[in-house]
Amino acid sequence: MSLAIEDLSAGYGNEVVLHEINLSVAQGCICALMGRNGSGKTTLLRCVNAILKPRQGRVTAMGQMVTRLPRREIARLISLVPQNSQSALPFTCLEMILMGGAARIKAWSAPGRKEQLKAGEVLEEVGVAHLAHRCFNQLSGGERQLVMLARALFQNTPIMLLDEPNAHLDFSNQHMMMELMRGVVKKRGATALISLHDPNLTLAYCDHVVMVKDGRIVAHGATGEIMQERILRDVLGENIRTDTTVTGLPVVTPRSLKTPCEGKIKLKRYGG
Repeated sequence: MSLAIEDLSAGYGNEVVLHEINLSVAQGCICALMGRNGSGKTTLLRCVNAILKPRQGRVTAMGQMVTRLPRREIARLISLVPQNSQSALPFTCLEMILMGGAARIKAWSAPGRKEQLKAGEVLEEVGVAHLAHRCFNQLSGGERQLVMLARALFQNTPIMLLDEPNAHLDFSNQHMMMELMRGVVKKRGATALISLHDPNLTLAYCDHVVMVKDGRIVAHGATGEIMQERILRDVLGENIRTDTTVTGLPVVTPRSLKTPCEGKIKLKRYGG
């Protein structure tokens, strides 16, 4: 397995957030983490990236226990797109991308021409090449998320962690990001563990899903098998129903949602 988590418990101070987590994610898989706010998804990602030391258990990435590795070695194995990003210094977006390759560059060395060209290519791939020389801290939340995705791609690690990467993105960029991640994972044979709140994005793009409730995994498996109404209502809340679109695609909506035909809203036709 590319990523293995065994008997993991973790928390902050006297508060235990995660309880005996056992999870494995195969190479070439996009795995969604789903659960309500405060369920422990971000804490789990922090443990995987060795930002937070677990109280018990272990995380193994590509056969190596992450807590025994120096930070530089972890950066060669795992990249992270956090929920929110800010820089302490006024770096440009291009400089932020180049810092993602720090683990590959010798100490006291600067990125060469090849690295700079590659960084530009990744910015182009994510669709933010026009931001290359803008100050990172002056961007919108969504633009910063896209730059951080580009940085993770530039880091070129076998394991990628994304913590609510779509939180600040518009509809088109949400799907662009997920489509891009799916292509990268399949092309590179990488592993992606992504914290998501939208079950429809999970249905559309993820191979597997892990349902987390109160710091425990309550369901884990192939997306089509786990994304059932009973499980969704247990984990995400009672106001959930599953349905299919007119084209036969599965979709998750609030049970209280009424279509325009059912409610008092009437659609107005425009044009001919």
